[in-house]
Amino acid sequence: MRGLFGATAVIVLLSLVLGAGCISSQPQAGYVTIRNVDISIPDGQPPSNVTRVTVAPYLDAIYADVGGIDLQVSAKEAGTDIVVEETILPIGNLTSGRTAKEEVALALENGRRYDIWVTIWQDGRMRESGSVNVFLPDRTTAGQRLAYSLLSVSAIDVMTPDIDADPITLDIITSIANGGSASGDLAMDIRVVNLQTGITAVRESRPLGTVPGDSATKKVSVTVPNGYDYEISIRLIEGGAAFATSTGRITLAPPPQVIFADGAVLDSAKSTSPVALPVPTATPGMPSSAQVGQFRVQSSGAPVPTQAPGFEAAFAATGLLGAGLARRRRQGDD
Repeated sequence: MRGLFGATAVIVLLSLVLGAGCISSQPQAGYVTIRNVDISIPDGQPPSNVTRVTVAPYLDAIYADVGGIDLQVSAKEAGTDIVVEETILPIGNLTSGRTAKEEVALALENGRRYDIWVTIWQDGRMRESGSVNVFLPDRTTAGQRLAYSLLSVSAIDVMTPDIDADPITLDIITSIANGGSASGDLAMDIRVVNLQTGITAVRESRPLGTVPGDSATKKVSVTVPNGYDYEISIRLIEGGAAFATSTGRITLAPPPQVIFADGAVLDSAKSTSPVALPVPTATPGMPSSAQVGQFRVQSSGAPVPTQAPGFEAAFAATGLLGAGLARRRRQGDD
């Protein structure tokens, strides 16, 4: 009778422990993720040097409702960390099982490429971030006109008379070939951006004169602070119509100091070699309409699911309980 009572007690306790193990699992903490991002460009915008862009992220709360959500939308020069425009929008709470759509308006200079970054913050911690590549066409004129003559660019070089001068003078030397009659008045739009600070060091238009026939070499000089890296963008214009553009980078920042194990310092003197920009591509070959890439998640700070106590803990507790009852039974028999 005592053995039957002991067996019954073991079964009852085993059921209680297993039941406790089944219901003891903790619910997964909720977090937020970006389902997708739409980029739209409203129609009917008048000719301008800027384009209004609407960024529409779709946000989902996973596992449970979440709070303390902030949305950050940044427009950066494509391939760089230079922030052109940025907006931070407090979202607050998100409901699990429902997708929330938000809209953020940006005004961006047209004729350029951008990376539109969307970042989600939860209680001050980054949860997810991704980007979309966007190209905005030139809308400064109602209709893009072709250049009057057959002009092409064969080479562009960036030279300096003194690599150690501060500020430093950069000579942009352009070789232009003319396959037709005398050209109209030429001009060069120049934009020089400091890649360390994101500040536009130079933004202006310089007259180049004309190319009467065959070919000509045109030089434009700009002065910028030394010791930084720069992105140089140029656009060649004839009679108000752009016919070529080019973008390149020049390195003026000192390289990091290298110290060997014996204490010797690597000699990293600046080079005086000229820097060549890529030969411009013809403007008519550029896309005439906006181009938008696919949204890609670049980094995620979503929490890692944690293992809650369940059947493993229940079986472990049952084993200990059984061992304890067996020991008491042996002691009783003795």
